[in-house]
Amino acid sequence: MRTIGVLALAVLAACGGSPPKVEKKKDVGPAVDERTAEKDAKGTLEEIYGTISRAKPDNLFSVVDEKLIVFGPRKGDSHTNRSDALIALGKVVDPKAKDHAQVRSGELAVVASPGGRSAWAFDVINVEGMPMAVIAIMSSEDDFFRLTAAALAHTPPMREIRSELKKDAIVPPGGSGLEKIAPEAEGAVEKFKKGLLDPQQWGDDLGSRTQAIVIGPAIGDVTRGKKDIKKLWKTRVEAETRAATSGEITAEVTADGQLAWVTAPVTRVEKDEDPLPLRVFAVFEKNGDGWKMIALHESLAVDEPGAGKAFLKFMPPSPKPPEPPPVVEDNKKPDKKVDKTKKKKKKKQKKKVEAEEDE
Repeated sequence: MRTIGVLALAVLAACGGSPPKVEKKKDVGPAVDERTAEKDAKGTLEEIYGTISRAKPDNLFSVVDEKLIVFGPRKGDSHTNRSDALIALGKVVDPKAKDHAQVRSGELAVVASPGGRSAWAFDVINVEGMPMAVIAIMSSEDDFFRLTAAALAHTPPMREIRSELKKDAIVPPGGSGLEKIAPEAEGAVEKFKKGLLDPQQWGDDLGSRTQAIVIGPAIGDVTRGKKDIKKLWKTRVEAETRAATSGEITAEVTADGQLAWVTAPVTRVEKDEDPLPLRVFAVFEKNGDGWKMIALHESLAVDEPGAGKAFLKFMPPSPKPPEPPPVVEDNKKPDKKVDKTKKKKKKKQKKKVEAEEDE
């Protein structure tokens, strides 16, 4: 069986390269019906899956952006550059082989941005029996959607995660990261940073959208919709969940300016749990002059024992203790209105007693 890293190449054709230079956003075509856009974007991912399963890597040129950025699934998988990707893919996908790795989709969901020129997608795929969670960003500047960014990771059972944590073998996928923040994404980055220490800010965004989704690192750890996300976030806040970045932040905006994605390796902590190294990949929608989170993917990778120790050096500060209640002074002067009322009652009672005595 191929390694997870090889499978990642087979799934999304992402490999090394130099960080692309920041360029001005390109003009996109006229608005497209969102349902049509979702259908077209879904078709792009299905074509990628099919192309890999047929071992035809050269056919990916039309559906993969030249400046594709992918994180995961292993610690060292932090990649860009389509040309290098296809070369690497050709080394592991042999068109002459009798058996090819089959990519099977399980939970594909696609959400188009307003105007239908960009979309984000989530899926749980199965490659040779291995479940992997994928979150993808796609953009359309003409009549075709192309994959521009993605994060993917193996999703082991929670018992396996806890076992590997004891060995300090848990690391963020793409742990080395890529230092690149597009100027247009700075607002989303600022919101991302604030939510690391105050997760309620993320929860307020995610809990306000029916289409929102939170993908955790364990198999089956997927939460959708307002009600369930609010319940999840209540648990997180009560557990004092918070995180600190342990590597570079990467952020970009789609060509139409409607979607932004922000990602970074982090160390997450909460009460009564061991610190957990993760990669967080967040998708934001344009909201007036700001950004609103709509999708959150938290992923991990299993590496050599001890590899996770380097990420435990980056720990978030402890939560602030609640403020004590205000002190009430004992020698506080009585309220004048209350004092007058008492005097009137005493005077009335005195007159009543005197009247009874006269009788």
